[in-house]
Formats: sequence, structure tokens, C-alpha cells
Amino acid sequence: MKAPILLALLFCCAATADLREQPTNLTVFIGKEALLKCSVKLPADGTELYSQWRTNNGDLLGYHDSGTLSGHGGRYSYVKDTPGELSLRIENVGLEDDGQFECQILGAETGPIRAAASLEVLVPPAEVTLANYQSGTEVEINEDAALNITCVAANSKPISELKWYINGRQIEDNIQRWEKYHLNKTVTAYAALLWKPRRTDHKKMLACEAVHEETSTQSRVNVTLNVFYPSDRPRATVLSGENLVKSGDNVTLQCLVHGGNPPPNVTWFLAGKAIDTSFHYNYETQEATNTYSFIAEASDNMAAYECRSQTREHIAPLKASVHVKVAFAPQAVDIFGESNVRQGGSTTIQCRSRVSNPPARLSWFVNGHPVPGVLQAEHKQSHGTISISNLTVNSLEMVHSKYKIAIECQARNEEGSANKQHLVKILVPPEMPRIHGFDDVILLEGDTVNATCEVLGGHPLADIAWYRGHEKLIGARTSVSGDKAVSTMSLVLDRSLHKQRIRCEATNAALDEPLVDWKQLNVYFPPRRLAIRTPEGTRHQIVSGREARLLCSAPASNPPADISWQIQPNGETQPLVYTGETVVNETLREQGHTIENIVSFIPTEQYDGTIIRCIASHPLWPESKNVTFPLSVQYPPLMLVGNRMSIVVAEGESFKENLTIRANPPVSTWKWKKDGHVFEHTIGGIMGRGPSLSGRNVQSTDAGHYTLFAMNSVGTTNVSIQLTVEYPAKVVQITSPVIASAGEEVLLECEVEGVPPTKDMVIWMKNGREVPSMKRGEMKAVLRVNASLDTAGQYMCQGYNGIGAPARAPAYLLVNQRPTIIRSSAFSRAAGALGGKARARCRVNAVPDAEFFWEVNGETIRANNSKYAVHNSQLDYSTFESSLWVTIGSPGDYGDVKCISINRLGEDSHLIKIGPLTAPDVPGEPLLTNATSTALSISWPPGFDGGSEQQFEIAYKMQGNGEATAVNTSHNHVRVSGLQPGRLYYFQVRAHNVRGYSSEYTRPPVAFSTLTADGIAVGTNRIRDGHLPKSLIVCAVCFIIFCLMCNLFICMYRKNKRRKKMIQEKTEIIRTHGDQAVRPVQMYGAIGLEAPKEYQLGKEVNPNGYMQQIDPAFYERSHLMEYEFDPYQTTRNFQANFGSLRTKDTYSNIPYPEPPMPAAYHHMSPVASKSAKTSPQHLSTFIQPAGVRTAPMHYSQLDGDLV
Repeated sequence: MKAPILLALLFCCAATADLREQPTNLTVFIGKEALLKCSVKLPADGTELYSQWRTNNGDLLGYHDSGTLSGHGGRYSYVKDTPGELSLRIENVGLEDDGQFECQILGAETGPIRAAASLEVLVPPAEVTLANYQSGTEVEINEDAALNITCVAANSKPISELKWYINGRQIEDNIQRWEKYHLNKTVTAYAALLWKPRRTDHKKMLACEAVHEETSTQSRVNVTLNVFYPSDRPRATVLSGENLVKSGDNVTLQCLVHGGNPPPNVTWFLAGKAIDTSFHYNYETQEATNTYSFIAEASDNMAAYECRSQTREHIAPLKASVHVKVAFAPQAVDIFGESNVRQGGSTTIQCRSRVSNPPARLSWFVNGHPVPGVLQAEHKQSHGTISISNLTVNSLEMVHSKYKIAIECQARNEEGSANKQHLVKILVPPEMPRIHGFDDVILLEGDTVNATCEVLGGHPLADIAWYRGHEKLIGARTSVSGDKAVSTMSLVLDRSLHKQRIRCEATNAALDEPLVDWKQLNVYFPPRRLAIRTPEGTRHQIVSGREARLLCSAPASNPPADISWQIQPNGETQPLVYTGETVVNETLREQGHTIENIVSFIPTEQYDGTIIRCIASHPLWPESKNVTFPLSVQYPPLMLVGNRMSIVVAEGESFKENLTIRANPPVSTWKWKKDGHVFEHTIGGIMGRGPSLSGRNVQSTDAGHYTLFAMNSVGTTNVSIQLTVEYPAKVVQITSPVIASAGEEVLLECEVEGVPPTKDMVIWMKNGREVPSMKRGEMKAVLRVNASLDTAGQYMCQGYNGIGAPARAPAYLLVNQRPTIIRSSAFSRAAGALGGKARARCRVNAVPDAEFFWEVNGETIRANNSKYAVHNSQLDYSTFESSLWVTIGSPGDYGDVKCISINRLGEDSHLIKIGPLTAPDVPGEPLLTNATSTALSISWPPGFDGGSEQQFEIAYKMQGNGEATAVNTSHNHVRVSGLQPGRLYYFQVRAHNVRGYSSEYTRPPVAFSTLTADGIAVGTNRIRDGHLPKSLIVCAVCFIIFCLMCNLFICMYRKNKRRKKMIQEKTEIIRTHGDQAVRPVQMYGAIGLEAPKEYQLGKEVNPNGYMQQIDPAFYERSHLMEYEFDPYQTTRNFQANFGSLRTKDTYSNIPYPEPPMPAAYHHMSPVASKSAKTSPQHLSTFIQPAGVRTAPMHYSQLDGDLV
């Protein structure tokens, strides 16, 4: 780099000199290769020349030999064919290479020489596009509408020239141009064309051409114009050339339309409706033709056929019309006028022809003879002419045959004729009608009578109708005999015809009023129905034991009816007959006679629900009539069971009792009472609704005496129900806790209740065994106890009456005692990290109370402060706990704290050691707390948690199965379900805390067995895995003790010998360092000997001459990968005992983190694993002046000696 720097300094003030070959300006296509040549004459004395190139951005490429230069993507290289030449080759030229390059040459004699040349990079347009349009597509536009289209030539260098063409002809006007320059020296050119196309521009190509002369590049984009324009006005003609045709001729219409884009739709319309939409379009002549043919009819006369041309739906169509004249005959003749005329009368008849062209002439004919001199009128219509003529007919002047006149009208023109006949009848009245069939006949209801009515003469013959009053009767049969009309009517007699007039009426067209004959009928009939009711002034209710009166009414009978009564009480075989008393006998002209009869009787309860019958009869009637009346005899409520009953139900169950009560009227009021107190529907779990008493989930409080009162309007009754609720015994009162001094006598009382009460229903128990006590009745037991530490504790009161499960309640006897501190491992240690807090717990057993004091280094902690915090709590009657929170600010805060607990009976103290965070202790041996056929419940005493929250992992497997299962929990007990009945399972427990530390599993595994499917234990529930005979265990222990004693004596001897030698040998050892320097190191003892205790930890000696011991508890474990033991080796040991480990169920949502695998674990030999397991739990950390390293360290990084 020295030569380029020197050249740069010299060229700042260099002078121009002659070159043998001076660089020249180059123009190169992008992506091609450029060669900038530069050479100088060599000095005669052979002085060495230094040469280099400066790039367009001022970078110096430096002094190099021929070859590729570094940087620039390897595109730059020097070409040096002769000593005085230095050319620069640039491959794959890009825009970044555009600019001025300079050749610089320095000689000792010639001085600095430099020459510049420009490199221009040519770039054709990247693409030519039409803004908002795609090249090669079709542009739709209306004629004379402005089309604004822009052509874009993007990113060319230099700028491209844009030209517009229409079908090859260049457009010069209405073009706006502009450009946009880019940072990479390229230019985008724009040319916007404003064009108004005409219909002659349809299908022409509009093109934009981009010309880049420097690169000889031409690019073109184009669109095709689709110009929308309307067609010419259509031309409609008749192909025959004549507009006058005859009906039935074939007429052809043609509509011709020229031009239009898109091609027009040509349609024929008639009366506003499209009749032909088919057309043909000739693309060469651009003509659309629609030819429509039809057969001329009368309706086509002067009809306007319209041709419409439409290019698009939203454009109004162009129209042309043509009219056709059609000659046709009248299709028919219509005659209007009367068809009947009374004898001696006259009428006018009108004849009207249908539409015709030309108009028709009308002619009249009477009975086949023409009638001359009849005038006619003509009326113009839209499609022709209508002709009208009138004729007057007189029945006396014209000759007729059989009362008839035949009239004919004829209409005629050059195309044809039409006629029609009309018949006029002459009307004559008939004689009076006569009725036969009702004389000297007895008429009974239900009989059928045939009546006849005869009418003589008349034209036409008379129409006969039958009437009853104003009602016309239907079903008559009419016949004609000569000049006589006969009508027969069959009448079914009923009471509605009694005293009615049957009328016969004869009518024809010659009568203004009908001719009438009539007969009056006398019909015999029984009453249609009978009715029974209570007489007026008599109560409506029939009450048992009181006189009752009923009235039977027989209305509308002829002759009057005879009345009788019948009653048949419940249990009677024969009915009771009564005649009663007739109180009403009325006669009506049309309805006959009405009879009312009253009967009196005294009813009983047996009459309720029976019927009473009223019978009406007469000798002239074919049968009698009767009616029944249900007797509703009212009486007070009656119980169908006894007035007392009892119900027994177990507590928690349900029942329902329906009481049967008969009453008339029905019970109107139900009232329930419990033990004399009225309740509405529900009381407790009991519901009283009407005659139903029910209970749901009945409780003991629902028992009692229930009474039902049933009332109606006649009287009241009641029934009693004794409800007994059986429920298990329960403890209602117990004496607890009882605090006494040793030697005092105390009484423990327990009272229970339960239904039914039984003998010895309440007992006292301790430790599962019954304790003799005094009974006070069946519900209470009194236990007399002499207070002592042996008798203190929990007593259990049990109540059992044979129902459900026994009820138990604890009572505690507490004996005054001084505090006794629990000294288990969980309460003898505490731990915390630097900057964190450690919690020391002190738990004591004391009665009646306990106070706590804490001491640190002999000084009592008086109050809570920033360093210490104390919290006291009572866990149960005799257990108290105090927690001391210590903030660990420095290693000096580790040490012992003293807990002192006192009460009026004494005191106790205990030292608790506070240290760094550690792994949790191994939990205590698991114990079985409960066993079923499919589940086992176990618990274990937890050990010290290591200073952070701990969870427990329980591993278990079934005997004979090598596959183990692990579950986690945060409690010191667990229930494992899903087990097989009657099988043996092995259990082990270990602890792990949130810091990632784990303990060993409890050893040896403990086995527990589930019950069989029948609930029977298969044997002992606690078995140690690998259980050996006691004799073999004793022998093994003795042998191990002997071996240990021998090893102990040998070790003590060798240790004393080494210590003496170590004190005498303080040797300075010289070790050569990597940089050939020599450093003195002090060693204590010979290599391989044990150092004094204070030097047993490894030390890293700094070259500066100091060293420091570091304990990992002083910093976060996450910063160093160090472990107390190999957790994976522990897992392998567990698998060796239990088999493969898998997880089925978990009983805690708290996962435990496994320690991370050491980096060299997979490559560790068995010996190395063993030594690692017994090695100290941390590595010493080399202390730099900047502080402690917080990352994993390799020994190669230590710049010092390791002692």
C-alpha cells in the first residue's frame, strides 16, 4: 500500500508529459467490455515506473501487475503487455462505470504523468409501454370522443425519441412530451397523444415507436381502435312494390340499414311489439337486412309495420315505417233485437256487418222473402268499415207458422259475403193450474206424499214451480202431455210442514204474474227432543238429604204428549217410576202443543253420578221420546282411606303420596299444616299441592306431623300424615379444643343426632380404637381424660345409627408445654442468591402459645427493616411458625441465625444455617395413605428445598413391567389412578426446584399393592425392592464395617506422613510460558498430595500476582454451566433399576426443568463421568481486573498458571 499512497501524493502536483499511447474516450453498450489503453515511453536509463488507474468515483486501483483487481466484483483487471503499458479492462460494463477514468504514471526521472478518458455507458430503454393500456389490445371508444394515451420509454441512456403512428402514418399534432431523470443517469421519456377518432379510424392501429439511435434500438407498442358509431337511418319497403293486397296474399317487407359499429340489431315491430328479430349483416358492404313475410289478414289493413335499427342498448334506435292496404270480405253478420214478442206486439231488429274493405251492402229476408227499401249506415274503423241496418217486425202483419217468424240479414262486397238468421217467437198465456194428492189423507211425520200440479195450454207451455211459503221447493219432475204441462213433487212430511201452505205456480213469457193454486197441511208428530231443568224459584244445586225438583219440557208435539219419570240409584236393580205433575199445556198454531211436567224426590249420595229419565209418548206416534239428565248430588268431601297415615323416607331420597278424596262439588280449597303451622305449597323440601304430598331430597328438618284440610261449598274434612325422615347420625356438638395442664382431669363431651336412634350410637375413639366413655341417653357420650403428654392429641367422636357412613368429628386435648423446635432438615437450613432473599423457617410445637425471637451474631433482630423481615403465624392449635427473610447483599450475609421460641412454660432455640442456593434434599421415604383397586395414594416428608420453590417427581412401575411412568406435583402427596387391580407397584420420589437443581431418587424403591377388584388386599402394602433376609443383611453390614475400619487406619497413617512432608517441602517451580517468559509459582505440598483445607479449591494465578477463590453461589447459575452431579448419569441409574422412563399422567401443571446437558457429555468415558460426579460442584473462575467472567470458559483462554 506504500506505492499507491506515494503516487497519490505526487500526482497532486503532477505535470502533463507526452505519452506513447494516450487514453481515449469510449462509448460502450451496457453489459459489454471496455478497454482503456495507456502507455509511456520507457526511460533510457531503465528507471522503474509506477503506474495505476483512478476510477470514475475517485478510487485508486493501486500499483499491480497484470490480472484481476480486487473489488468491483472482479470485473476490473490490468493489461500490461510491455513495461511501459498499463491498460484497464472492464468486463460487464454497468451504469456505475459511467464517468471519467484517469491513468497515472510516476517515474523517478520523468516525474508524474497522467491522462484522463471518459467511459460512456449506453443503455437502451428497459421497456416501452402504454400507460393504462396493454400493447396489442383493442381500445373501445365512441366516435368524436377524446382518447388520451401516453407512451413511456423507461430507463434509457441517453433519452429515447418517441413517435406516434396511425396505420403507419406519423402523427405530428396534439402530442405533449416530457422526461424524468434518474439517479443512475438513465432517463424515462413520455409522449402523451390526444386523439379524436372518426368512424373511418375503426380497426386502425395506433402505434408508438421508441427510437434509441445510440444503440440502434427500435421498440414499438400498439393498440387497435374499436370506434363506436351509429348506423344510417333504416329504409323499409314492400318487395312487391304495391301496398294494396288482398286478404290471404303473401306480403314480404324488407328493412335495409347501412353502417354502424357495432353492427346494428334490425327488428320489425307491430303495435309496439317485436315480431321479427332475425337479420343478416354483410361485413363487406356493412349492410344489415331484415326480411319479414306474412299472410295478409283483415287486421293487417292500414297496420303500421315499423323497422328499428339499434347499435347498442343505451342508444336510441332509428325507425322507419310502412303501411299495407288489404281488401277483404266481411267475416260475419251480427243481429241484435228481441227473440220473443207477445201476441199482437211489435219489435225492432238491427243488422251489423263485421269490418270489411270496401264497405259491405246489407239485405233483409223474412220467412225467405226479401224486404225491399231498407236503409243502411256506414262507420269507419281503423282496419275497415262497418255497415248497419234496422228492420221493424209486427206479429199481426207478418205471416207466421206455429208462433214463429224467421228473419235473415246478408252483407256483401267485391271480396265476398256473410249472412245470419234470427228467429222471433210469438208468446200466448196458459190456463189456471190444479193441485192433486192431499185430499182425505192422514199425514204423519216421516211419511212421503206425491203431489201433482197440472196446467193446460199456452205458448210456450207453462213452467211449473212448487213453494212452501216463500221457499221454493226443488226436486219436482215435469212432463208434457199434448198441450198440457204436468209437475209431480214428492214431499217428506215433517213438523215444519204443519199448518203450512203448499203452492203451485205456473208461468210463461206471456204472463206478467204467475198463476197460483195451494193446499194447507195438518201433520202429526212427537216432540223432537225433551229437556230437563230445575223449575224457576228452586235452587239449582241438588244436595244430599234435601228435596229436589226437576222439570221436563216436551215442546212442539201434535197431539199433546203423556209424561212419565224413571230414576235408578247406584246399587238398585229396578228403576223408580214417578208420574209427576203437569204444570203447562200450551197450543201453538204452527208448532203444535208444549207440555211441562215437574217431579219431586229426596236424593242421597248414592244418587250422585246417576241419571233421571223423562219419557214422552202418545198412541198415534210410532215410538216414544225420552231424555236423560245426570244427577250431580252435592255432598261434603269423603276420604277413601283412614284419617291417619304415616310415611317413612330416608334422608336425601324423594317420595310422593297421593290421597284419594271424593267430593261434590270438587274440593275448592286445600290447606296443608305442618305441626300446626299453615304453609303454602312448599316448606323445606316438602311440597303440598292439592291432595298430593311429595318430597325431593328430603332432609331431617322436613320430618313432622302434616295435616291436610279439604273444603268445598258443602263441608270440610281433614287427614293427618306423620312423616318420618331417617338420616345418618351426625355430630351436632363437641368440646374442642380443651387446654389443660398435665395431671388435670378434663371432660370431652360429644352429642349426635340421627333417625332412627340406636343403642351405642355415639362413641369416642383415639388412634382408630374405641375409648370407654359414659353415655347420657342415646345421643350423648362423655369422655373423662387425665391430661398428660401421652393422652394429649386428637380424639374422634363417632356417630352411627346403621344408615350411611359413620359421622366423625375431631376433638383436641392440648396439654400445656414449653416450645419444642422441629429440627428436621427442611427447617434447619436456608439458602438464597446474592442480591436475593433467603427465608429461614422456625417451626415449634407449644401449648398454649409461643413467641419468637431471632438473633444474628448474638444480636437480636428488633424490627423489620430493609435487611430483615419477620412474619409469625399459627398453623394449628399447637404448631407455630416464624419466618425470617434475609436480604443477601454480600457473601458476609451467609452464616448462622438463631431462632428462640418461648412461652410461660419454657423456651427452646435452634441454629439455622443460611448459605448459597443448593440442590434440594432427597425427600423422605414414601408412605401409603390409601389404596383402592385402581388407585394408590402416597405421601412423603419433604426435605430442604435448596432455597427455592421445589416440586416433586414420582416415578413408578408395575412389577414385571420394565416401563416406568413419571408424574409431577407441587404437593408432598399424590393419588395415582389408572392402575390395575391386585398388582404390585414400585415407587421412588425425587425433588427439583425452580433453579434447576435436582435431588437423587429415594432409595431403595418402595412397593405398594392395589386392592383386588373385590376390594380385598393382596398382602402387605409396603415392600422394599430387593428385600433380603435379615441374617444376610447383618453379615453384610459387619463385613462392610470391618473393611471401613481397615481403610480408615491406612488413610490416617498416610495422611500424617504426607502432611509432615508438605510442611518441609516448600518448593519454587519454574515453568516456561509460551512467550519464552519465566514465571515463579508457589506450590503447597508435592504434586498428588492433599493440600490444606483452605487451599483445597483450585486457584488461577494471574500474571499480575494475585488470586481469589470464587463460590458459584455468589452469582447466577445461568452464567456458568456447572452441576453438582451428572443428572443424565442419575437417569441412567434409574433406568437400570426401573427400565425405560415414559410419562403417562401428570398431577401438576408445574413443569420441572432438566439441567442442560454438558458440552462434553456425549464424549465422556465412564471413568470421566465418575470423577465428574465426585468432583467439586464448581470451577474456579479466573478474576480479571474488569470483574468476574459470566460466560463459559476454556482453559486456553487463561493467561496465567493453574495451581
